[in-house]
Amino acid sequence: MVTPKNIYLFTNPLYKDSFDPNSKSLLLKITSRDNPLTKQLHYVLQIEHIKSVGFEEENLTVSEFTKLQKDGIDFIPDTLSHLRIKKSHDEIQRIKSVCKLTDIVFEEFVKQTIEPGITEVNLATRLEKIALEKNASFSFPAIVAFGKNAAIPHHHSGETKLKKNDLILIDFGLKKDNYCSDMTRTFFIGKPTEEQKKAYAVVLESQQVAVQQCNNVTMKQSTSVSAKNIDKAVRDYITSHNFPTIPHSLGHGIGLEVHEAPSLSPHSEDKLTEGMVFSIEPGIYLPGKFGIRIEDLYTIQNGNLTKLTNSKSDLTVL
Repeated sequence: MVTPKNIYLFTNPLYKDSFDPNSKSLLLKITSRDNPLTKQLHYVLQIEHIKSVGFEEENLTVSEFTKLQKDGIDFIPDTLSHLRIKKSHDEIQRIKSVCKLTDIVFEEFVKQTIEPGITEVNLATRLEKIALEKNASFSFPAIVAFGKNAAIPHHHSGETKLKKNDLILIDFGLKKDNYCSDMTRTFFIGKPTEEQKKAYAVVLESQQVAVQQCNNVTMKQSTSVSAKNIDKAVRDYITSHNFPTIPHSLGHGIGLEVHEAPSLSPHSEDKLTEGMVFSIEPGIYLPGKFGIRIEDLYTIQNGNLTKLTNSKSDLTVL
């Protein structure tokens, strides 16, 4: 809890030894059954003469909020996501580092033999094993989707077995030093159909439409660009080729969490500007047939749009 005078860290005895006793920036408060969080909060507010407290509404459960209310503290909901929308130089370097590791993990993954008969879960486990060997963890459960399952944007990997001439969609991210990555690639086992090749080309080209829009507006004419306009340009490009529009946002911010501000969506009011890190992930989904998505992370630094995930995204047949 941050007050006008101090910064307090409340924790139970299990984590006491993880705290640096020489810290000058944090005041440690140990909670217990006899001295619970609500009681300690009330005491701190009393000695600092504070009558109301803002809290992150996205990170407090209803039961926790109810307990705090019972203690007579005036809690006001707020969201602090806007404070994280622009990353510092150090934060961007950490995200760059985990993105580089993501590329390394994926490169090692696709070098392995992927044969018909393997299940989506097995393939996800293989990917996770490579990540763990690099001392990284997943930032979210990896999505591995075969064939028609790839038409479900957030498919849960299951026992579906890979067949000859299937396509594979893999959406995964790593987490290291508290910062996340996110990347999606779609590739083919055997020969893709003409429809699949056309859809893949449109998805890849639509991602470049977004990149070009950012470069044209943000870097040359203005210091910011409307996220909503970028989203619209990509949707218009995809539908102009007689494919259905994207059923999800074009992109999202990333940092300590996989999904942060800004949002690249039809209703977004965000402006893309210096210090932001975000995904661009167009997709084409044909239910019952197949789905294709390509996702990369980008940042705006020194007026330049920089791509952070650099795994090969050309149509690939394994």
